[in-house]
Parts: sequence; structure tokens; C-alpha cells
Amino acid sequence: MKSIVLAALLLTSSAFAQYESTSIDFDMPIDIDGTYNSQPGAKKLTASERMKILRKKLEKRNELMVKRKIETLRYQQEVEMMKKIQSAFNKTMNNLNNIQ
Repeated sequence: MKSIVLAALLLTSSAFAQYESTSIDFDMPIDIDGTYNSQPGAKKLTASERMKILRKKLEKRNELMVKRKIETLRYQQEVEMMKKIQSAFNKTMNNLNNIQ
């Protein structure tokens, strides 16, 4: 049950993260013909500057994915450890009950 909730949480958070990244600027001037006119005073980025910005965005997204994966693995390991500890505790309690 917990794994289903965790999976649903991860799916919704990733969908929300993808929605956040798409930003539309409704103040951009567009002619009636559909051609884009840059705003006066707006600096035009070079290809290398655009690549640098894109690379930073991708690095942030990759870091977030790695953190989520690490957290998922940590959670799975904690659940397995909890099961082992619970099993050991139950064996100890059964041994104590058999002695009495």
C-alpha cells in the first residue's frame, strides 16, 4: 500500500515539475502575421549562451531526479531493515514466551 502511495506521489510530483518548467510570456509582441518581434532593448542570446542556460536547466533536473531515486532506494532499504528487525523481535518474544 505504501509503495503505491509513494509511486503515485512521485508521478504527480514529476508531472507538476514538468508543468512548472513550461512558462509562456504573454507579453511577447507578435504581429498579426504571426512573426515574432523582439522587444526593443532585449538582448539577443548567442547560441553558446542558450546552450549554457539549457545545460544548467538539465543539470538541475538531473540532480533532482538523482535525489528522488536515492530517496526511493533509501525508503526501500529502510522498509526491508524494518521487516528484519521486526522478525528478529518476534523471534525473541516467541523464545521468551516458550521459556515461561
